[in-house]
Amino acid sequence: MDNDLERSVRLLEDALQTPTKGLFKPSALTPRREAISNLSVSMAPSELRRVLESENTLFADTMALMLHDDKTIAGSVIQGGTPWKNTVDNLYTEFANILQSCSEESEILEVAKELARCCSDALAVIQSLKSQVAVGELPEEKWLENERNNWRLLYVLYNDRMHAKDSNNEDHMIDFGSSEKTCISELFRRENLIRESQLVIDWLEQNALDRDDPILHHSDWTYGWEHTLHQLITPDSIAIGSTVDIVKSIHPDAPHSQGLSLHHLDSENDKKLCQRVFMEIRCGNLEKAQELCSSCGHPWRAAMLEGWKLYHNPNIVQNSEEVMDDGLNHYKDVEGNSNRDLWKSCAINFCKASHLNIYEKAAVASLCGNLEGILPVCTTWEDYLWAYMKTMVDIRVESEIRDNIMKNYKPLPEEYWEQKLSLSQVFNILETSKNLTVFTEAKQTDHVIQKHIILDEIPKLISLLEARSEEPTVSTHWLRFFAHLVLFFDSVGDFTNRKVSEKIVETYINRLSDMNETQLVAFYVSKLGKRKQVVLYAKHCEKILTHNDRKNALNYAEQFNLDVYAISTRIVESITNKPSEVDVPGNLQKKLTEIDEIKISSLDWLMFYEEQLAEALAHTNTLIFKFLTLGKLEAAHLAIAKIPHDTVDKIKSEGEVSEQTEEIIKDYLSYKAYLDAQEGFNEWFRQYRNKPTPPPELPESAQFTEKVAHKHKVSQFKAETERWKLTTSHSAKTAKTLLYNVLLFPQGWLVGAEDAEYLRSVCIPEVVLLLYSVISESAMHEEAVQLSDLVAAEKYGLYKVYSKEKLGELLEKICESSVALLNAKKDPFGNPSRA
Repeated sequence: MDNDLERSVRLLEDALQTPTKGLFKPSALTPRREAISNLSVSMAPSELRRVLESENTLFADTMALMLHDDKTIAGSVIQGGTPWKNTVDNLYTEFANILQSCSEESEILEVAKELARCCSDALAVIQSLKSQVAVGELPEEKWLENERNNWRLLYVLYNDRMHAKDSNNEDHMIDFGSSEKTCISELFRRENLIRESQLVIDWLEQNALDRDDPILHHSDWTYGWEHTLHQLITPDSIAIGSTVDIVKSIHPDAPHSQGLSLHHLDSENDKKLCQRVFMEIRCGNLEKAQELCSSCGHPWRAAMLEGWKLYHNPNIVQNSEEVMDDGLNHYKDVEGNSNRDLWKSCAINFCKASHLNIYEKAAVASLCGNLEGILPVCTTWEDYLWAYMKTMVDIRVESEIRDNIMKNYKPLPEEYWEQKLSLSQVFNILETSKNLTVFTEAKQTDHVIQKHIILDEIPKLISLLEARSEEPTVSTHWLRFFAHLVLFFDSVGDFTNRKVSEKIVETYINRLSDMNETQLVAFYVSKLGKRKQVVLYAKHCEKILTHNDRKNALNYAEQFNLDVYAISTRIVESITNKPSEVDVPGNLQKKLTEIDEIKISSLDWLMFYEEQLAEALAHTNTLIFKFLTLGKLEAAHLAIAKIPHDTVDKIKSEGEVSEQTEEIIKDYLSYKAYLDAQEGFNEWFRQYRNKPTPPPELPESAQFTEKVAHKHKVSQFKAETERWKLTTSHSAKTAKTLLYNVLLFPQGWLVGAEDAEYLRSVCIPEVVLLLYSVISESAMHEEAVQLSDLVAAEKYGLYKVYSKEKLGELLEKICESSVALLNAKKDPFGNPSRA
């Protein structure tokens, strides 16, 4: 009870609070109740009624206390915030929590019951909130009610079906004697169809009870026909006299036998009483209907509703007509009606009387199996289904009794037996009904689903769900229901087409992904096959950009036993393989684009687990290769910056490294050497361009103060020039070292790397020219000339990547250095001249 109270309070708080970004909030699951193992079904109100009854007794009291005592909850505030939207949105979380609590397949029935309870609680919250504002019926109310009913139907039918599989339903030769009750109890034990039909009837009655028809709250009843009696006894003292001639005496048949009316107030009251009695029976409250009749001074009506009950004498020993006698004179009351056949015959004729109230006839017709007497008061698809199934069960019960009980029963009219229909025929009649409301409702998705569940046509139902889930306008709540429905059937082993089931769940997952509900996505992805788990969760995670959200996403994946390594790899591969943006013609700067930034950021997915560091290097190498091929040097720098400086050491510290990993490390170091060289050259170039500017010459007519100031500027310029030379020399030395690291890379820069020939043919000549620039501008012409020896050296094979054009360009540069050497009185190679 405490848990129910906590759940109710939490639902109301969730409804009234400001919506947060995520729907997945911690919630305490309602403890699962003990499963009903002994299902007893009879013609009387069954034990199933207690299972189906609403669990909101405590909830209603709690909500009333909170909503009426808390004066801060004003109608305008509630209406302005439409908190019922929050309530129904919480169902995503509630359903996931309930499903997650199901650790074994044997608990799946409890899941169905909890899902029904969840819908019922949400519906109660919405109705409580709605009562505070002036709004009509909300759309959320109707579909919540239908979904609750669907889960209830699943629970009651599959509870019976699963128990039926485990029980022994073999026929037994039993002599029932004169006990109709024992005969029918055996029928319900033996035949699944009749048992399930009664369960559906009980389910329909509970649904009607929960709808809470206004007539059930009418309380302005008179006792008997008191106005008529008063006018007959004291006609002069009655305040409101009848406007028509009334009966001359009071007895049940007086209006018909005398051809006169009751007092008009009594007539109106009688009509409402008959309607209330029928509605109580429609809601499964026969005893309450009888109590109402008795309390209103119509005990004969209560007695009329008693005659259908099955006869059973508990004092007679089975297989014998002898009365039990234990010497203590303990005599038990006889049950039912020994003249039930006579009552039924009279009841059928009673339903044909044209002068009787249609609700009064419908009440009796529902107990004697007279379909034509019930249908005139039925207005909905559920009412019609209830009427047909009540009649179907009644006919089957009657035929079983007459086949097995040795008694000379009064024959029933042929039209009674002609009402016999199969379940399929019943639904076909409803789908082609001339009643427009019934015809329309029969096509509604909820009722089609209920039809397939009752008929046990699960493959047809799944096909329906598949088609509906593909409709672009289907709501997320419908998808939630469809997904849990197929998961339920999969758990009970009632549907084997895994591909279709996963397709429906996948559609729901995609919708949750659009809502950015990562934890929910992770949970439902875990219900799919291994391959789809990786594909779908990776697809969702591609949209996650912040570090903390990515970390949480992987934590959720671990929580639900997803393959985090495969998922991380899939994310990076998917993002980095996306086509780059096409550069605008003439754009020589190769600017960084948004797609480039996303690709670089995706590398973070591989940094969470040390086991994936080698893989992180491999994908970084691939991305850098693409960037360098496109000439996007800045993007390549950002990509390699994602790798921590100690990554290679960590990989090697794990033990023996495979050849493939060695190649990955080598390629990574090659790219790092090249990018470091580029950065070193850029730093030197920036420093080189920042040479101090000498102060302008002074005119001869300059004043003394101007000459002093100019002298100071010249002195400052010389000091800055010395610092610049020192810094530039240091930058040049660093740049030279980094550029030589590329050209002298062990085993060759990117030698052996896949598809690296083009990159080598572009980058190596570029590095040589950059190195020449640094050396030449540093006035080290001898070393500049020696670059030709380096390029031509067979040991390094750099010349192999040169085209004739690029080789000619290099030789031209070297010639310029040779000229500079000649001008310095040296030979073209830098040796002292002998001339």
